Amino acid sequence: MEIFESCYRFQDHTLIKASGLYPYFRTLDGSEGPTVSVDGQRKIMMGSNNYLGLTHHPEVLRAAHEAIDRYGTSCTGSRLLNGNLDLHETLEGELARHVGKPSALVFASGFLANLGAVSQLCASQDCAVFSARDNHASLIEGTRAGKGRVVIYDGLDDLERRLSEHPRWENALVVTDAVFSMTGRVADLRRLTHLRRRFGFRAYIDDAHGIGVLGKHGAGSAAAAGVSGDIDLIFGTFSKALASMGGFVAGESAVIDYLRHKARTLIFSAALTPSATAAALAALRVMQSDQTLFDRLWDNVAFFKRGIEDIGFFTMGSTTPIIPLFIGSESLAFRACKQALDDGVFTTPVVYPAVPLGQALIRTSIMPTHQKPHLEQALDVFDKIARQLPIPKGVRADSLPQAEKMDLSYL
Repeated sequence: MEIFESCYRFQDHTLIKASGLYPYFRTLDGSEGPTVSVDGQRKIMMGSNNYLGLTHHPEVLRAAHEAIDRYGTSCTGSRLLNGNLDLHETLEGELARHVGKPSALVFASGFLANLGAVSQLCASQDCAVFSARDNHASLIEGTRAGKGRVVIYDGLDDLERRLSEHPRWENALVVTDAVFSMTGRVADLRRLTHLRRRFGFRAYIDDAHGIGVLGKHGAGSAAAAGVSGDIDLIFGTFSKALASMGGFVAGESAVIDYLRHKARTLIFSAALTPSATAAALAALRVMQSDQTLFDRLWDNVAFFKRGIEDIGFFTMGSTTPIIPLFIGSESLAFRACKQALDDGVFTTPVVYPAVPLGQALIRTSIMPTHQKPHLEQALDVFDKIARQLPIPKGVRADSLPQAEKMDLSYL
């Protein structure tokens, strides 16, 4: 087959565009955090990962501007050779303390951090890596790029069953999202660490959606569960609560030093820009010092979740600022998101293969910078959608179609 044949035959996006429901790559021509501008019209942003609303915080903005003035716009090279800034090292030290680990390593993106760390840790054919089925694509690519045997597991019952094939797994790494980004489900890290003690594997969690949200001052999912000491490596990203770009991996110093010199996505990538590094550092310090951020966040989460469930939407048991609205039909999810946008609310549809076929949802997320009028307007829009479209109501976890393909043990 000609090398570009699959490109020429790809028509998925054109079919959706022809229907007038294409929801991707929407152009924003302005943003204030809780609201954005689309085609010059103000929309309430309900589809963001800006969990603490810090992208427009004055201290974060000031830090980014000052870093540009001092260091310029780019490091122009890898950290290994000529792009390692004191800012990078300061951020690493504060991140390590924040998540309760001896050391941390900052990468130019979260995807590069997961890809580089997991692939390098699993570089030997003698190792095994157990990966949760619903893991983020960066973890999946990390397991594929490594040379170890990959085992996909469906929930912790399945993981325990697979681990029970041998009494000890010192050669194994278990990798899992701590907060699953589409449904807001929080992994049972206490049970995971119990299995770790029993079988002897190493544990790596992706806490992209937990850092800055869960735990005291946003220390993350492991801190919230009280198991930070039993998780070997904690990944986090700056593009969510930390209002920037980039990612990090934290753990014991010997492991982090190994990754510092071996992870190809670090040593062959340009360093994180000065402005992005400074913004993440400033955001980290703001969230450590301002408890009112979390008070407002959880107050808003409770208000919106109560309102959306009163309308009749099934929110899939989420206990985080990610509030999924179960829709079912993929085409219906596209229609609902288009109507929401037309009525002033920016949301995101989630369809197969991100979720099982027939279990499409609308992913909403809440910020402390949302004002009550923002949330009330969004609720009014979703109430109108629920009345005008055949949105399923009264849904329970055990009534979902093809429920066996999705880990719903948390409900």
